[in-house]
Amino acid sequence: MDLTRRLTVHRALSLTLGFLALAGWGTFAYSAGSSENAQRRLRQELAQLKDRQDQLLDERKQVEETVAGLAELRAQLVSAHVELRSLTEAREQAKGQVAAAQRELAGVTKALTEKRAQKSAAGRVQVVERSNRPAPASGQPKGRPESKT
Repeated sequence: MDLTRRLTVHRALSLTLGFLALAGWGTFAYSAGSSENAQRRLRQELAQLKDRQDQLLDERKQVEETVAGLAELRAQLVSAHVELRSLTEAREQAKGQVAAAQRELAGVTKALTEKRAQKSAAGRVQVVERSNRPAPASGQPKGRPESKT
């Protein structure tokens, strides 16, 4: 009996160790599979993060270019304001010159009108004087005054 009992104990022990070995190997296989899945997910996340990082870097570059463009536009705007001020000053000076020229032209026009009026009045006086003079003699050339000798 002792032998039978030993064989039974050995069988029970062998079966228990075999079952434990299979359970260990099964746990190991499950763990390895889970680890592989976790690594796959982590690689996918890493790839997504790298894509997102590249996208963010592109967006940052675009923002920097936009900021540089805005700085250039600001400089152009300041330059345009300076030019506008100088053009406004030049316009005001031109308005002053035009006003002065118009005043001078008005004065010259007035003087010319007065001169024409004086000349016209002088012409009327000469016409009146000529009409009051007796007609020249037929023997004398026209346009020469009679000589009194």
